[in-house]
Amino acid sequence: MFSLPFAMKARKTLSTCLRVKMPNKRTAFITAFSLCLCGLVLPHKQGRAEVVKIDITRKDDFGTHDRIIGRVQFAVDPKLSANRIIADLDLAPRNRQGKVEFTSDLLLFVPKDARRARGTVFLEVVNRGRDQSLAIMSGAEQRDLSPESWVLGDGFLLEQGFTIAFLGWQFDVHPSQGLTFGAPIAPVRGVVRESYIAAPGRRSTGFFLKYCALDQSRHAAALTFRTRMDEMPQPLPRESWRFASDGCSVEVDRGLDTGLYEAVYEAEGSPVAGLGLAAIRDFASYLRYGPSGATLRESQPAQERLIGYGYSQSARFLREFVRDGFNGDERGRKVFDALMISSAGAGAGSFNHRFAMPGEAGNSVLSVLRPVDLPPFTDDGLLARAQAARVTPKIFYTFSSTEYWARAGSLTYTTEDGKKDVPLAATSRLYFLAGTPHASGVLPLGNATRTQPFRHFINFAEQRWAARALLLDLDAWVRIGTEPPPSRYPLIAKQELVPFTGVRFPVAPSFPFATYMPQVWRMDFGPEYDKTRVITNEPPHLGAPYPVLVPQVNADGNDVGGILLPEIAVPLGTYTGWNVAVPQLNNLGYLSGLIGGFEPFALTREARLKRGDARLSIEERYAGRQDYLDRTKQAAEVLVRDRFMLAEDIRTVVQRAGEIWDAVVSLPPR
Repeated sequence: MFSLPFAMKARKTLSTCLRVKMPNKRTAFITAFSLCLCGLVLPHKQGRAEVVKIDITRKDDFGTHDRIIGRVQFAVDPKLSANRIIADLDLAPRNRQGKVEFTSDLLLFVPKDARRARGTVFLEVVNRGRDQSLAIMSGAEQRDLSPESWVLGDGFLLEQGFTIAFLGWQFDVHPSQGLTFGAPIAPVRGVVRESYIAAPGRRSTGFFLKYCALDQSRHAAALTFRTRMDEMPQPLPRESWRFASDGCSVEVDRGLDTGLYEAVYEAEGSPVAGLGLAAIRDFASYLRYGPSGATLRESQPAQERLIGYGYSQSARFLREFVRDGFNGDERGRKVFDALMISSAGAGAGSFNHRFAMPGEAGNSVLSVLRPVDLPPFTDDGLLARAQAARVTPKIFYTFSSTEYWARAGSLTYTTEDGKKDVPLAATSRLYFLAGTPHASGVLPLGNATRTQPFRHFINFAEQRWAARALLLDLDAWVRIGTEPPPSRYPLIAKQELVPFTGVRFPVAPSFPFATYMPQVWRMDFGPEYDKTRVITNEPPHLGAPYPVLVPQVNADGNDVGGILLPEIAVPLGTYTGWNVAVPQLNNLGYLSGLIGGFEPFALTREARLKRGDARLSIEERYAGRQDYLDRTKQAAEVLVRDRFMLAEDIRTVVQRAGEIWDAVVSLPPR
């Protein structure tokens, strides 16, 4: 048994490149956990173990629901065909029954009154240990990520009668970050690459490693530097840098220049990360098929159907989940009836391979050249396993504008050469929420997050209203067979989806159009990667970039071809899925990560002409504040008619429109 000290880093924007090293107590926990699992005798007589036990540590009254906090214990057989795709599972420690064991934190809300229960479980795949749906659909703001402290915002999911489940699946999440996952360690050695972006104005002399370097092979390690992702890395002289004594960080004598550093070295002991996929599969299967009257199976009418939800990282997780056949359980039964895969773009993740880094998200957020954006991208390949096994879920994909600009979203429905549209599966729908960002800003307007400034105001358009309605549309599709609204997304055939060089962006001197966008390359991680999920090429060999396309815009600079939420349908400015980070890292193709931009219209025609702005001013569009609010209400009513908004949300939407008006018209002259 080998254990591994490692540190966790979730790098979603440039601002999170710096990392605090986790103490070695984490190593002790994982080692002790793995050793404990080796000695457990589980009281399970069937050949397939799956969910072995659910330990409920707390049960509370939560109004219409009971809140349950606990820990789920799993065991899987490495010999079963359903589990063979899990990297290094055959090398993991086993119990006396030959099973591999692991555990997940659980947070669950169960309706008290079966008559008011919707009959649907809403199971969110948590994002780095925490919720996304509660923020996006209910406006929740978590201040304490311990499960007993999670807040549910306006309670939308509770009011709708869902059973709500959150389950940990990511091995490197610390308890302070949310729901954790205990994965066994495979006693293997192999190559690891740690990348680090040294940004202008942030002078440092080294960086931490997620996996510590093996002592006896440190002399053979390499540290390289480059200023562009697609250029040849240049090795630094071995005498100019070193590992720290514990092997868990790199130190460079003369400090770091602006650009990309990559340490390539050997490590030992790899968490079996792919068991996170099995945890979601097996817990969902248990809720659906578990023995009647067993723990959490006491109220079966509340659990007749399952919808899986993921946003961003966890949406990419769901793409990989269905791609790799996890929507069939160990007995071949369908797990999820439907999936709501929100803001994944074309990506999967570093979720199921040796020395995985599940927090890494792709080139556009400076998680450099990880096995994230790999084919198949389109439904014909993504759903092939599920279709062959007859366990295909109904799927709603949702995109913000950022998914095209930073998550290669166009690859999900275009040919490899980017010349033609590819149809979605009959069981899938795609809804583009035009003009919205992946990560929304707040009012009043600002151009910086807590740690990262941007050139332009941060896009504050919300997905909330459409997300709520679409969830109920998806539930109605699986619950009573109601056909959902037709997909809405930009198409090549309609000239709505174009190369970014073909975007007809209006002249707005204070908001010049982007001169580049992040690229996605064909990547070769080694000849055995597809079969074994073991990377042998670090960094990967790069092929030609994929042709990534973006939405065309109208005369206001706002996206066309999607669902026009009120902010975009009745605009006070230009809303984009991109921005420009300060300092700018154009050599690395980095724009703004997952942050969008906003540029208000001039208040008056006179000010517009003086600025040379081609976009009509606010006074040329609206008679005043009330006219703007009236038009917002009309736009909301159209969305309700088309089933992209709930009628009960119109009042709040109009109220927020008033806040947007006040924030924009009160800005000082630019």
